[in-house]
Amino acid sequence: MGLFSKIVERISDHPVLFIFIRGLLENDFKAIRAIIRRELRVGAGVGTLDLGCGPGAFAEMFEGDDYVGADLNARYIEHARKKYKGQFLHADARSLPGVPDGRFQQVLIFGLLHHLPDDDVRAVLKEACRVLVPGGHILAVEDIPAISKLNLIGHLVHHAENGEHIRPADDYRRLYREQVRIEREEILQSGICDYYAALLVRD
Repeated sequence: MGLFSKIVERISDHPVLFIFIRGLLENDFKAIRAIIRRELRVGAGVGTLDLGCGPGAFAEMFEGDDYVGADLNARYIEHARKKYKGQFLHADARSLPGVPDGRFQQVLIFGLLHHLPDDDVRAVLKEACRVLVPGGHILAVEDIPAISKLNLIGHLVHHAENGEHIRPADDYRRLYREQVRIEREEILQSGICDYYAALLVRD
């Protein structure tokens, strides 16, 4: 497991390899793209913050919109700036200095919170709410433990990657309800990965 973990870590730190391998494992994120199109206003020109955007895997979906991606990994942001339109910030999701209150109508959070302990999740949600307009939406799509015991690759990847805080859906719900209202939710599968997706509203 140690060698496999190092390989996964090395892949994760390389933007092109990361997108390629994750795309293979998750069928080009088709299930994730579908829920983004269904739950967010894509192509409507509204302000969208992609919080923990990585190397910009979903940036092209918002081309022509008022789109901003933010990530702590400088290599991801450098790659995204070269490849995609929109604005990309090298920033910590817990604090976005320079971003004014109520700047966005919607926030996308994909695969970020399962890397963070509860207090950091609370900080990310608080910051997301700060930069949202009242009534704005957050679409949070997060890894949950592999549902099927036969999904050996999914279990292996979860053990190897740095997602130390992969939670069951109930634990995400508890954290979300401290600050926002859950409007809709579902469990979905994207390739080998199982996710809990929740559309959250800042009242």
